Amino acid sequence: MSLRNRLLTPLSAPLVAALVGALVAGLLVLAPSTAQAATVGDHGSRTRGPDAVFKRSSYLCYGYQDCREKGMGNAGYAQANDKMYWRMYSGHNCTNYAAYRMVRSGMPNTRPWSGGGNAMYWGTSMPDITDDVPRVGAVAWWKANAGPAGSVGHVAYVEKVVSDDEVIISQDSWGGDFSWAVVTRASGNWPSGFIHFNDRPLANQAAPVIDGVAKVGSVLSSTPGSWTPSDVKVSYQWFADGHRIARATRSTLRLTQARIDQTITVATTASKLGFPSRTARSAATEPVLPGTLKNVTAPTISGRAQVDSELTLDTGVWSPTPDALDVVWLADGQPIEGVSGAATLALTPDLVGTSISATVTATRAGYEPVSAAAAATEPVAPGTFTVTAPPTIHGLVTFGQVLTVDTGAFRPADAAVDVRWLRDGVPIEGATGTSYQIQNVDLGSRLSARITLTRPGYTATVVDSDPTVAVRSDPRMRTQVERLTARHGLRITMSLVAPGVDVVTGPVVVRVAGVARTATLRNGAATVVLTDLPPGPRTLTVRYGGSNTVHRLVVTRDVRVP
Repeated sequence: MSLRNRLLTPLSAPLVAALVGALVAGLLVLAPSTAQAATVGDHGSRTRGPDAVFKRSSYLCYGYQDCREKGMGNAGYAQANDKMYWRMYSGHNCTNYAAYRMVRSGMPNTRPWSGGGNAMYWGTSMPDITDDVPRVGAVAWWKANAGPAGSVGHVAYVEKVVSDDEVIISQDSWGGDFSWAVVTRASGNWPSGFIHFNDRPLANQAAPVIDGVAKVGSVLSSTPGSWTPSDVKVSYQWFADGHRIARATRSTLRLTQARIDQTITVATTASKLGFPSRTARSAATEPVLPGTLKNVTAPTISGRAQVDSELTLDTGVWSPTPDALDVVWLADGQPIEGVSGAATLALTPDLVGTSISATVTATRAGYEPVSAAAAATEPVAPGTFTVTAPPTIHGLVTFGQVLTVDTGAFRPADAAVDVRWLRDGVPIEGATGTSYQIQNVDLGSRLSARITLTRPGYTATVVDSDPTVAVRSDPRMRTQVERLTARHGLRITMSLVAPGVDVVTGPVVVRVAGVARTATLRNGAATVVLTDLPPGPRTLTVRYGGSNTVHRLVVTRDVRVP
């Protein structure tokens, strides 16, 4: 099925009936051509009959909504048709629509010729850019009374070029409506010409490029070049010393003995319906060489240049295929003993700081040996440790307790491990090893452990554990309760001591039967008197909120209020 047949969707029965009835009644004007006047001041009859009438079967859609539902747009003209373009009448008007499409394509809103604006003048006013070549984006132009056009001609916008003899246009109509239609040369409706105001000709943006070594036995390949528009069909033709090579019409060319000393070029021809074909030619190769052993792609070294890593040598690409390849590894340009011929190299600590390279020598019976060098690596870096589990501290963080550190997990696992203990991030003098007893000088501070990993050829790595909570001492409290019979009260005396702490300070809160008093410890003691308490057995609660060196403490005991 042709593209035209695929695009030509039958009109709905109601729409067909409406169109036929309107045509019979003389009420519907299909596809008129142009604004009556060339300028705003050129007044003419606005009630004339249709300027262009296509067969009903030519229409793909009719009206903004119908076309929109069928995926055939108007490039925004439906919202902009109240404005005049190139001084054409606004609204449903073929010339205003065509001018709008040109302005939207980047042209200024100034008519590019002087004189009348009726459609019949468009092609005759712009003869230098008018021809019979349909291109997408061109203006299809009909002379007065040519094909479907009326007495003032007709213009439309070329949406698609199906073939040299078939195009699809969009158009608006004086006294009618917007539509898309198919126009064929055989229909008798073929345009008088196509005006190329701003449609882009097919253009080469970058010439084709030949890739490969110009020598007998090798295969050259060519890029298609860069084209505008990009969706073009590209064909190839190879040349030797400027003469066409028979049947050489692929993107690749194998060089035979007949091509020795000749320079090779390739021409690519781009084609696309609606555009004239264009041809671009590549730069010439060097004269084709005889078949020699040659390194086409240099050897390369891959891998990480670091101790305990492994480098791999890609010996490159050679033409023709060598019988043998000999590999020599080098450190700062000097051969490394014991590794010649190997495709891999293990980086040992003695290679730290040296740059590694390699030479590959290709041999083949009847050919001179050829050597190629792989580019040197960066200097081999020391190894680095990978810590898979950080060090952690275990134990009760309280004055007098012993903490231990788990040094964690790391690779390589055979690293030497040094442990230092830190107080608030500062090393504690003499505190090494995997255990540490908490001292009174640690009270109020956070403790952590620093692990240093070392190994020959490796950069020392330092890892700190997370710090502990602040070190505090566990307090002990003594309470004395004196009953005050006359006042229904109690006198409570409290004293607190904590190992490693000279004097415990801070507030204490005393609560009995819902009555609370706060006192401040002085020299580790405080007294609180509570009166007017309900008599009987009660619970005494003493709460010490703690300090930066002493843990908080809550003590309860039974008392009797007199």
